Amino acid sequence: MANWTTSKLAIAAAVGLLLTLPVNAQDAPAAQDFQMKRCVNMGNALEAPNGAPWGKLYSKEDYKRIAAAGFDTVRIPVRWNDYTGPAPDYRIHPDFATVVDDNIKWALANKLNIVLNIHHFDELMEQPTDQMERFRILWDQISLRYSKLPNNVWFEVLNEPHKNLKGKQMRQMQALALATIRRDNPTRVVILGGEEWSGITSLATNLSTDDPNVVYTFHYYDPFSFTHQQATWLGENMPKGKRGWGSDADRAELANAVEIATAFRDAVKRPVFLGEFGVNSPVDNSERVKWAGAVKAAMEAADIPWCLWAYGNTFALYTEESGWDADMLAALTKD
Repeated sequence: MANWTTSKLAIAAAVGLLLTLPVNAQDAPAAQDFQMKRCVNMGNALEAPNGAPWGKLYSKEDYKRIAAAGFDTVRIPVRWNDYTGPAPDYRIHPDFATVVDDNIKWALANKLNIVLNIHHFDELMEQPTDQMERFRILWDQISLRYSKLPNNVWFEVLNEPHKNLKGKQMRQMQALALATIRRDNPTRVVILGGEEWSGITSLATNLSTDDPNVVYTFHYYDPFSFTHQQATWLGENMPKGKRGWGSDADRAELANAVEIATAFRDAVKRPVFLGEFGVNSPVDNSERVKWAGAVKAAMEAADIPWCLWAYGNTFALYTEESGWDADMLAALTKD
């Protein structure tokens, strides 16, 4: 593990580099390459723990199917930190990197935009001081490896900061990632999400930057007592009881979320997008469809792009056994 002195020096250098970047928010269109409307997460595949798959890996046929259904973007969550060698180099395992390469290749072949991230870096959430240098080295490798890809491949620095990664240290993490990426990708879109699992109320916790190619993201699973019913992996934190969605209070909560997102977008003059939303599969499907359709409609009315969790495996929009969830797909793709 890197000690605090190493991480502190790296962060200081990163922040210094950011201050010298040749960007001017008033002279350049904000994130002009971020052309996205409807997205789906390639969930519970490449972000699974090493040796403990959560679901099937995806194939070129999946990406072809997604594009044909009317989506323009895929978000590819990746647990890079579970597939590296030891310190100090933390080299990404080449076989795993090739699997990620294939998913990127299949998505681009079907003219899909890509959000590529670092997902489930649990050690960074637990021990941000000790893990910051490892995080920097990961982005150094990822950024260089994909630096020649088209501009519609976007880097999201970290999924859902939480636990001990918060406040000033979380913003230092974002500055470090942004500066590292900018060395090999000076204009590529970089996506930042706030603390406490990137919930809607966390947008204001993000790093403030003059970089015109920064986009902000938030996740929306509200009300949690509805979306995560029967989410057994939560253990004692799983919502108790059974409920539907659609009361006046439920709809007011959604409207308030949209207001928060649009106010933040207008204040920072950067795009904002909904990076995850969804309902656990065992919940009554008519209720799932009603909620997802309402979230989709509310976001699109405010010109906020969205990304459903998930295409397959959990919260699934598509399964090999049943094909598309036709009702959910219709709710998401109808104009």
